Amino acid sequence: MSRPPADGPVRVLEWIRSPIRMWTLPRELVSKLAEEVPQVSVMSPATREEADSLLAEAEVVLGFLVRPENFARARRLRWIHSTAAGIGGMLFPELVASDVVLTNGRGLHADAMAEHALAMMLAFARKLHHARDAQRAHEWTQSRTWEEAPAVDSLAGSTLGLVGLGAVGSAIAVRARALGMRVLAVRRRPAPDPAPADEQWPLSRLEELLPRVDWLVLAAPHTSETTGLIGGDELRLMKSSARLMNLGRGALVDEPALIDALRSGRLAGAALDVFAEEPLPATSPLWDLPEVIVTPHTSGLGPLLWERAMAQFTANLRRFIAGQPLENVVDKRAGY
Repeated sequence: MSRPPADGPVRVLEWIRSPIRMWTLPRELVSKLAEEVPQVSVMSPATREEADSLLAEAEVVLGFLVRPENFARARRLRWIHSTAAGIGGMLFPELVASDVVLTNGRGLHADAMAEHALAMMLAFARKLHHARDAQRAHEWTQSRTWEEAPAVDSLAGSTLGLVGLGAVGSAIAVRARALGMRVLAVRRRPAPDPAPADEQWPLSRLEELLPRVDWLVLAAPHTSETTGLIGGDELRLMKSSARLMNLGRGALVDEPALIDALRSGRLAGAALDVFAEEPLPATSPLWDLPEVIVTPHTSGLGPLLWERAMAQFTANLRRFIAGQPLENVVDKRAGY
């Protein structure tokens, strides 16, 4: 991606702000960007109104400023970088049809999300969620742990089904196989070499995969193809002893169908980090089902998250300045 000759530095407009502090880019990292890449001018406005007014000057937008209502102002814009992996909310028709390149934070959360997935599987296998409940009640439940359903389980020798084998799915597969699990993955474009899974299948074989797995982990993006991917029909194909983990997006799962499967015993359990509505409403039955582990969209959190996010962007920014191909380019029409 070459930058045409221009006077002055590359103009980068940063807008990563949220009412939730953890999702706001620390100001010291914005200052560090300007120090590390002297060929850029970094604009970091205090308000959205100021950011909108500066959009006409920006060649690069770091963050989530660009929307349908202000896109026409972005006459110089050539590249948008999202520090998140999910970019579904950014893909409005005008941007998709434009020449503006969109990149994302793909791979940034892979290790954390893989460890989270393994932690959830181990929690179910070792009944740690029940142990925590018993601890809170000051109950010694040694006999119940052994005698009552669900039985104490093991990851070794079990089969993991992965929906999605990108950076996150691949990181899960590596760790799962190290623990003695067999890994079957479905993805949009299976590779001839199945590694790091044992087998790679096209998404069209999902119904064939579901009855075979003991654990199903969703690590796919939210696209038109994956909306409602796991519904009542799919859940009925799974073993009653199987457990579902959703780390992708809430829209991948039909939540009422999942709740029904869990209540009726047609599914042994679910670990959910993403939901159709977030925060998960207090009235959701998912909070109280005994074989459900709810985490508040935290599977991607890990040490030095923002430092790693900015290192990823900075490396790409140097490529942009040098006219080199960018990494993590999103296929805007496919949605990931």
